[in-house]
Amino acid sequence: MKQTSVNLSLTLIFLFLPKLSHAQMIAWTDDIPSALKPFQNNAQALANIAQDNIVVYGHAAQKTFIPTLKTNPNPVVHFNSAAIVVPVSTQEVAKTLADYSHYVGLFPTLKSAKIQAQAGSISQVKYKVSIPTPIPVLNFNEDVTIQHQLGQNSLSSLVIDSPIPYAVGKFEWFSLGEKKTLITLTQWGDLDQPQGFLISRILKAIPEAKLGIPSGSNAFVLESLKRRFVPNKLINLAPGQFPSTNLNNAQLQQVVNITKTSGQPFSLILTQTTVPYTHGREAMRFSTTYQYYPVAAAQLQKWLKPNAYQSLFPRQIKKTTLGPLSNAGQDSAFKVSVGLGVISIPFDFNMHFNYPNPNENNFAANGGDLRYVKGQTTLQSMSSGTLMKMTTAMKIDETAPFLLRAMRSLPYHDMLPAIGANTVFMQKIRMLK
Repeated sequence: MKQTSVNLSLTLIFLFLPKLSHAQMIAWTDDIPSALKPFQNNAQALANIAQDNIVVYGHAAQKTFIPTLKTNPNPVVHFNSAAIVVPVSTQEVAKTLADYSHYVGLFPTLKSAKIQAQAGSISQVKYKVSIPTPIPVLNFNEDVTIQHQLGQNSLSSLVIDSPIPYAVGKFEWFSLGEKKTLITLTQWGDLDQPQGFLISRILKAIPEAKLGIPSGSNAFVLESLKRRFVPNKLINLAPGQFPSTNLNNAQLQQVVNITKTSGQPFSLILTQTTVPYTHGREAMRFSTTYQYYPVAAAQLQKWLKPNAYQSLFPRQIKKTTLGPLSNAGQDSAFKVSVGLGVISIPFDFNMHFNYPNPNENNFAANGGDLRYVKGQTTLQSMSSGTLMKMTTAMKIDETAPFLLRAMRSLPYHDMLPAIGANTVFMQKIRMLK
């Protein structure tokens, strides 16, 4: 199934947090695009789409300046942005983001922070990143240093030395009124030139992870900020109900335009929900992802069927067994093995699919090693193509096999697999359609 290419490579997300080994300032003026650029620099328009959710989306390809990338300091890259609305003032947001020493406790992988050098608004801060897991070969303990450059309503960062050695990022914050602020994060990292044995082996074993890491990295950071600033909210879903993004037609057209321009999916990580099961309610975090394709819906209908998943993920899905198709739907069993270069994680994955119409599927786990998976995919015909919408939630429970259950030790393990899986799934279709 689509989640398998990302749910065991979440540790890579945290390596997007860079490290620097020398306290020597580097001359750099960032040319990172504003997260508002796809919204005609209108903060309120982006906030209206975000509502209570985390928004994640891509930018059109552009040149940027990476002074540490000596062979090609002006690469053409795709930046990825994320945004949330928080019920605090811009002053409080700025104070929090500029207080580097207290990133410990804000971002769950950081264990220590020490300012190494400062010159005006520029600082170099050394962090210790620790990602322990029950699988020793997957543990990460890295010294991480970032060159931060504080602006009037922004904080830019440049990577000097890291397992992902070439990367840049920028926070921005915009007032939406008294005690209401839009926070955005825009990042890019070169995942084609990783350093270090383990990360190189993992990315080589799971190249699809490169498609999901940018969205996952942004989601991780903004989820941390959301938990700091936004009171917890819970929505109880009825049986068979999926959470809504509440986008109107004009906003949906804006989403279509952004995916057309960037070629990348547009996602919303939705508010926490509870889903009814026979034993009671389970907390589930859904993500909804949109992608426009310039083809008719009929050409995309095959991707709604489980027998197509193995062609998208041939490295991970080793065998697909389909039950008979009836009015009640179809059962499907997947044998999966996720190789991480240094260890392989085998598990069984059973799903039930039903098809209300040729342009929609609904699916849910009904056995195997993953008990809590629910989702829906729809195709909406547009004037010159099709908009695919996928809403998915997935979590690994405490009864899963040990190697799979180990992923529960990672922060936000109930949220990151769904956003990563949706993103990878839609980009793989774009690559293979």
